[in-house]
Formats: sequence, structure tokens, C-alpha cells
Amino acid sequence: MSEDKEETSCSAEHIVLKFQDGTLDLSSKDLQTIPSQICNGLGASITELFLDFNDLLCLPEDLGNFCTCLTVLSVTGNQLRQLPKTLGNMKCLEKLLLNENDLKCFPDSICELKALRILKVTANEISYLPSDFSRLEKLEKFFGEENHLQDLPEGFGYLEKLEILELSENQLTSIPESIGRLKCLKICNLCNNKLEKVPETLGDLSALEILDLSGNHLEELPAQMKSSSSLKKLLCDRNILTSMPLWVCDLENAIEIAINDNQFQKQVLTEEFGIVCQNLTSLDLGGNFMEKLPESFGKLKCLEKLHLGSCIGELERRAFQNGNWLTYLPTSFCELINLTEIHLDENLLRELPSDIGNLVNLEFIDLGQNVLHELPESFGDLQSLKVCQLSKNKLQILPSSFGNLYSLQDLRLDNNLLEELPESFKELTGLKTLDLFNNRLTEIPLALPYFTKLVRMDLSENMFKIPWHEVPQVVTKAQYPVRDPSKKDNWRGRPRQDLSMLEDKVIRITKSIEDLDFEPPPKELCYNENALRDAARANMSIWRSHTGPQKREKFVHHGSPNRKYSYRRSYSDESRSCDDDDSQEWNHIYTSDEDNEDDDFEPPIFQPKKRENDTEDTKVPEPSTNVVSCEENWDDELEEVEDPYNVVYDYNYFNNIYQHPKPKTLEEAGYVVDEHLFLPYDIHGKPIVKQSANFEVIEGQFEDASEEES
Repeated sequence: MSEDKEETSCSAEHIVLKFQDGTLDLSSKDLQTIPSQICNGLGASITELFLDFNDLLCLPEDLGNFCTCLTVLSVTGNQLRQLPKTLGNMKCLEKLLLNENDLKCFPDSICELKALRILKVTANEISYLPSDFSRLEKLEKFFGEENHLQDLPEGFGYLEKLEILELSENQLTSIPESIGRLKCLKICNLCNNKLEKVPETLGDLSALEILDLSGNHLEELPAQMKSSSSLKKLLCDRNILTSMPLWVCDLENAIEIAINDNQFQKQVLTEEFGIVCQNLTSLDLGGNFMEKLPESFGKLKCLEKLHLGSCIGELERRAFQNGNWLTYLPTSFCELINLTEIHLDENLLRELPSDIGNLVNLEFIDLGQNVLHELPESFGDLQSLKVCQLSKNKLQILPSSFGNLYSLQDLRLDNNLLEELPESFKELTGLKTLDLFNNRLTEIPLALPYFTKLVRMDLSENMFKIPWHEVPQVVTKAQYPVRDPSKKDNWRGRPRQDLSMLEDKVIRITKSIEDLDFEPPPKELCYNENALRDAARANMSIWRSHTGPQKREKFVHHGSPNRKYSYRRSYSDESRSCDDDDSQEWNHIYTSDEDNEDDDFEPPIFQPKKRENDTEDTKVPEPSTNVVSCEENWDDELEEVEDPYNVVYDYNYFNNIYQHPKPKTLEEAGYVVDEHLFLPYDIHGKPIVKQSANFEVIEGQFEDASEEES
């Protein structure tokens, strides 16, 4: 076939077909139709036909009449909406691969494929199976994930040779009772459906090795399971199970059990669990309400991964506790010497077993969000530990042996009560991430110069006696340490800034505090005086519904936006003398922090006035840069009042902190519009000026012009 690729064309009419041993591969040729040679005598000699990843919308209706010797037909990654009715004539077909198409149903003739062993229809839109689907007597593997199946035909259980059943990501609400007849079934994947119960006959599957019922609405499991001796994986997480059947504790050959995120309470596992399930390597019991573990738990000698903590992401976890209610670990816990990963976050642990150091193979431990006050001295014996999560506890001191964790790379100690660090802390030279924020440290750790591999460090929110801008940080440059998706996003703490190293050295911030603009934004975004003054500068007026007796006022502001100070219209009291109209001029007033404290200023509004001449024309000239004077025609309608709060407007404050969106209409801005109110400013920002010129027609003025035209 490699020799034929250069000779083939994307056109179905001119494509050159060459194949060996009955195999024809036309994958990725951008075909929109099947080459006519296949249906003109050549099809009888083809045994394997691959048409993957083309642009086929359909197959020829007579394809089944000409390709009668086909054993493999693969049309993956096309746009098929239906299959030809002659498909059932391919009596020799053993593999039918139809993944990633737009199929909505099967033709009834598919049930005539007596030799079919493998059927794959993943990622289609199939909503039902033919009622005679059980006539595919030799079917061994059926892959129907990511479809729209709501139920299975009653005779589905008569597929007695079926070994693999993959129906995840569908909309199944029930399973037929006949499923118990699938005596050869080894893998049954029904995860992420809408099952509320499964039939008791599911327990009759004696050859079952993997059962996945996760992500459904199950309240209980079958009371009996004949395959308990052969079952290797049991996944029932993300349901609403409240009790566990006894056969779960008899899975002697099980290597993985996941029953996390259910509604179990108190003690779920019996004492027999640790004695029988000694081949278990992964156990997930997180996100339940368990209060204790059996004493026989330490007999799970093969256990490598243990999840007893939270099972949801960081954003959701901020709202509530989602681990378990464990207050202590059994003494036999330290006998799990093969453990490499432990998740015990979001529990109620007050202390750890004194022999926790026996877990010499441990590489990851998450103890975040517990109530630990101290760590045992043997904690320093965990010399294989690479990630240590101890955030959100009540630790006041670390053991002196803590520096023996030579392999440690990621250490989270934030949100504790630490006042000092042990002297051996400087031995942790392999650290890449160090979180110590929100503790009670009074001095900068002396061990920092030894941490030359840091890519992130946070020492903020402590009780240092130096200015915060002198606290050591790591410079912004590199990326964070890679997060492992298998950890289920199980990290603590607030979002981090992007930090990195500069020549592998910890440096200090040199920028002085005077150069930093850290003025906080307003607590509530509302129409305050600053917003109104900024709107006036932009030649845009804003009005609020007016029902009180106060007078109305309009802000106008003209000046260069590049100036470092702001302007304010200053008015004098009646008792104060005014010379040369100084009270009407703009005064330069520098902005101060005390002048921007009032956000309850009543917005300026206008008194309604009646227009004398409604027929006068108006025009919208360019915005003027001159100060508005009271001598203009429209300004005599304004009744200006003194600024009652004497607030200084800070132009930079509004531009840097908050930009209010420009409303298109007064109603959109939240104000009531008085239809009888004449607004001297248009809402879109340009002033409307009344034209005061009156034109007078003189009798006979245009007579000469009319005579010349005639």
C-alpha cells in the first residue's frame, strides 16, 4: 500500500486502487463518495476495507451486494448518518468499526451479521438498538459509549458470548433482567448514566472482572455477587449509596476499589475487609462520612494508593468540608509499608500515629485541613517523601527531624500557627515550592539562602518586623511545578502568582513603597461623586429619578486628562466676599485621600423647565473646551447649588480603579426619564446648543430672483 499512496487521487472517479492480500486502505483521502470500482466487480475480492477519516456522508446502497467477502469494515471518523440496508448481506463480516460518525440508529439488517464479533459505535447519536439485536450470536465486544441510548432490548442477555460491554456516557435509566445470562461477560462499564437501580441478576455474572457503575444515581447494590472471587475492579463512586453489601468485603482478588463520593456513615468496612482483600493496591473511600477504619486495615500489605480525603476540585471545596470525619487512624495503619500516596485531607485528625515513619516508601501525603497541633518525631523518617501538604492545620512547631526529608520538593505549611522553624529546616535543599503564608513567623527563616531550586515561595501574612516589601520573594519568570491530574486537583491555598528564580537566588523587591499604588477599589460599584464628575468631563450627563426637594445640579469638567491634579468648581458662602468673579472660576486642588470618602453624594439633576419655542432647530457641535459660563442661552435654566460635601475629585482614581460602562439610554442607566424635561445635554455626550438667530422675511425679497428664472 505504501507504493500506492503517490498514485492515488482525492477524486473518487480517478483514484487508482491497488491492494494486497485483500486489504484496501483509503483512510484520510478526503473522499466524499466511495470509488465506483468497488461496486463494479472489484469489491468481491476485498476482505478488509478501511475508509477512516474521510468526508463520507453515506455508503452506497448496494455496497453489501458487491462486498460479500468483507471481514473488516472500518468507517471511523466520517459523517455517516445512516447505513445501507444491504449491510446484512456481508455474511462474513467480523469487525464493524463505526466510531465518530452521526449515526442515529442501526438498520434492522444488521442483525443478519451472524459472524460479527466486534461492533464499535462510540461517539454517535444512537438512541436505541434493534429489538432483534440478540441475534448477533457471536458478538464478543460491543462498544457503544457516548451515544443517546436510554434502554436496552429485553433480549440483550441472549448475547451469551459477549465478553466486553462498554455503554458509558449514555442516558440509560434501566438494565434488563436478562443481563444475568451473560455468563462470559468480563468487563461491564455502565458509568455516567442515569441508573437508579440495577437488577439483582447482575450478581449472577460469575465471570465478571471489572464492574464500573460510577456516576449514576444508585442507592444500593445487588445483595449477592457470584463473581466476588473473580472481580478485580469495583468502581461505584459518585452515587448515593448509604450501605455496602457484605460481598464487597469478600473480594479476595480485587486490586482496585473506588466507592468515594457516596453517603456512607460511621464504619463502612468490616474487620474481614483487611483480612480478605490482601491483594488490593488502590482504595478510594474519600468524600463520605466515615468516622473510623477497622483495626484490620493494616493487613492490606499490597496497598499503594489510599484516598480518604476530599474528592472534588479546589473551587467547589472552598464552600464546605468534603473529606471524611476521621478523628484518628488505627494503630495498624503504620504497617502499610508499600504505601506511596496518601490522601487524608479534610478530616478531623488531631494527631498521627507515633510510628508514621515506618511508611518508608511514601512519596505523597496530603494532610491539609485537619486539626493537627504537632507532628510525631518519626515524621522525619519519611525520606522518600516528595510532596507534603500540611496546610490549614494548627501546627505550632515542627519536629527537629523535619530536615531529614531530603527528597522533599513541594512543601505546603500555610495557614498554620508556626512561630519558628527548626534549625534542620535548611537541609531541605531540594525544595521547589514553599508555602509559609498566614503563620506567626516573626523572623525571616535563616534557611532561605540554601533553597536554590525554588520556583515558588510565599511568606506573606506573617508577623515579620520588617516592611512587607522587604520580605524575600522569588522573581516572576518560570512556570509552576506540573500538577498531576491524577491527584484530582488536590491542592490547598489561594491562587498563586507566577513566580520563578533569577540565577537560582532568592532576591528582594527593590521598589519603594512610595512608588506602589495600592489604593483599594470601592467596596461597592455605584454612582458616586467621582463617577459623576468623570462623566461630566466626558461631556456626558447622568440623572437620577428626583422626588426630593433638593435642587438640581449638572457637573461640567473641562481640562487636560494628563494633569496630575483634579479640578473642582468652588462656590463661596453668601457671607463670603467675592472679588473678580473668583467664586465662578476653577480652582486647582490637589487630590488627597481624605477627600474621597463619601460615596453617598446625591447625583446632580435638573429642574424641569418649559421650552419657550419647541420648533427651534438644534445642532450638535464639537465639544467645547471652554468653561461653561452663566451667560450662555441654556445655562440660565440651571440652578446650581454648593457642593454639600466639599469632595475633591481624583481623576486617576476613577480611571485606574473603575470604568463604568457608558449607558446608551437613561433607562439603561437605571434612571427615570421625565418626558417634559428639557435636557441641555444629549445622553451620548455632545451638548445641544440652542440657536438664537431669528429670520425675518421681507416682502418682495425674492421677486427679482423669480423674474430672472422666468
